[in-house]
Amino acid sequence: MSRFDKKVAIVTGAASGIGKEIALRFAAEGGIPVIADLNLEAANATAAEIKAKGSDAFAVAMNVVDEAAVNKGVEDTMAKYGRIDILVSNAGIQIVKPIVDFDYADWKKLLAIHLDGAFLTTKACLKHMYAAKSGSVIYMGSVHSKEASKLKAPTSPPSTG
Repeated sequence: MSRFDKKVAIVTGAASGIGKEIALRFAAEGGIPVIADLNLEAANATAAEIKAKGSDAFAVAMNVVDEAAVNKGVEDTMAKYGRIDILVSNAGIQIVKPIVDFDYADWKKLLAIHLDGAFLTTKACLKHMYAAKSGSVIYMGSVHSKEASKLKAPTSPPSTG
């Protein structure tokens, strides 16, 4: 028996980057990753890569800030596997600019993907986890949650006088 034998995990932002690596590792440990991503073509490619290694995987189109898209991806997962054991809320973006040049629209987009996306995917998955009386939710974050970035700071200190 493998570590995650037949456990089903929805991994958001899993067509590339950290999300893809999470999905690959999860499959290598016996789990079934659901590759949830804005880019369905790339998600299908990641799922095909996992299947070529002898594991199961499933791709769903998911924009984490679109409640209908999130609900459809979760329901498609339930229809295929009948369970959701793990949600890895990984989808995210990084917009790197000095704060004085950081557009409010970019700020709202960043918050929507990171916070609203985590809320919507959790909301959609929890009802199935509650019904199964089992499940785990994992939220990913950046080192910049705890460590300052020079690129997001003012370019010079404010004048004192």
